[in-house]
Amino acid sequence: MSAAPADKLEMLDRTMRLANVRHELEQRSFYYLAAAAEKDVPLRETTGPAEARRQLIDDVVATAPLAAHIVRGARIACPDIADNYSREGLVTCFRVHEVLRKTRRHPEARILLDDKPVARRELLAMYRLLTPNTNLEPLSPYTLYTLPRILAAGIIGGFVIGGWAGREQVPETWINLRAAYLGGGLVAGAMFLLGQFAWSRNLAKAAPWNVALYNDVNFTLYQRDPALLYLARAELIERNHLIKGGLNGRRYHERACAIETGAYVDVLKRRREQLLARGGAD
Repeated sequence: MSAAPADKLEMLDRTMRLANVRHELEQRSFYYLAAAAEKDVPLRETTGPAEARRQLIDDVVATAPLAAHIVRGARIACPDIADNYSREGLVTCFRVHEVLRKTRRHPEARILLDDKPVARRELLAMYRLLTPNTNLEPLSPYTLYTLPRILAAGIIGGFVIGGWAGREQVPETWINLRAAYLGGGLVAGAMFLLGQFAWSRNLAKAAPWNVALYNDVNFTLYQRDPALLYLARAELIERNHLIKGGLNGRRYHERACAIETGAYVDVLKRRREQLLARGGAD
């Protein structure tokens, strides 16, 4: 008779814990939960951090639908995307990020999650539980920051500034070509930069594509060998150089594929050994 109340208490405890995890995901995301957990853990420790991360991902999978799709090996597809990597493959955080990024101008694009249609806004809401600092809302067709409108603004700005400068010079001319070229370039450059700030994430925080790769390391290790989850640390994951590597660069996709297949484990182990050899155990 005593087993039933004990079972009920255990179920209540689990329900409350999962509700708390869901709240934390909505407020902070999986990335911040995982990164905070590893913050004060020495690099040399293995068993304790791996078990703690496994328990965290257990709870995340139970509360975050996209995490459940990832660990189950579901697939995602978007026939409207041109490149092979993003068009179809296993559900990973990085691939979902690419699908969302490449459908910003076409939010009506057909997306299949586990062979079932999913609305882009629903996919974005699921993705944000795992990855913070995203700015992947659909782009309005009326935005000022499209390339044709930037060029048009540059041309108009160049004529206005060149005409004003021409009237000010002696002798007066209808347009000062040097001022027109310079002014047009400045107007176009300013609009381009404003567009980047309007469209992009918070530059002071972790880039979402780096976070997506970090998340994928966690979920892949959880799938393949949870005992290796001690390797899922941000400091062990390579990052592209700010200038040499971009989101469209080959290295990001190569890294994403290596994580997806499990080949990246060797890189994590090697980088851990290098840090430990340099005294990064504490």
